[in-house]
Amino acid sequence: MAIKRDKHAWLRAVESLPAYPVVLMPLSEGGWEAVFPNLARVRAWGPDKDTCRANAAEALTFELGQLIVAGDAAPSPSDPARLIPDDEEPRGTELVMLDPLRSVLKKRLGLEKREKGGAMAATLGRLGRN
Repeated sequence: MAIKRDKHAWLRAVESLPAYPVVLMPLSEGGWEAVFPNLARVRAWGPDKDTCRANAAEALTFELGQLIVAGDAAPSPSDPARLIPDDEEPRGTELVMLDPLRSVLKKRLGLEKREKGGAMAATLGRLGRN
C-alpha cells in the first residue's frame, strides 16, 4: 500500500512503524556488523556492539524515512522466531529487535508539533508593553 504524500499520512506511517529484527555479528578483523533480514540494503558497523546497535537504529530510521517520503510502505518485519541462523555465522552473533527512532524521524520529516510563535514571538510580544 502506498503512502499519500501529506504530513498526516506520514505521521500515521511513522507512528505505526514496528520493530525490525537485526543480526549483530562480530567481525573477524574487529568491530561489529548489523544486517537487517527484511531490508537487504541496510547495514551498519561499529567498533563495539553498543555503537553498532546505535548505528543500526540510525540506518533503519533513515531507510524507513526514505520509504515514507517516496510514498512506499515499509516491508513487514519477519517473526524473529521463524528466522533460521546461518551455520557460518561467527560465534557471538545475536538476533535482536530494533525500533526505529520515531522522534528523530518526525523531526527530519518536519512532523513535530511546535509551540505557536516560539520563544522569539513571546519575547517580541512583550516589547513595548508596560
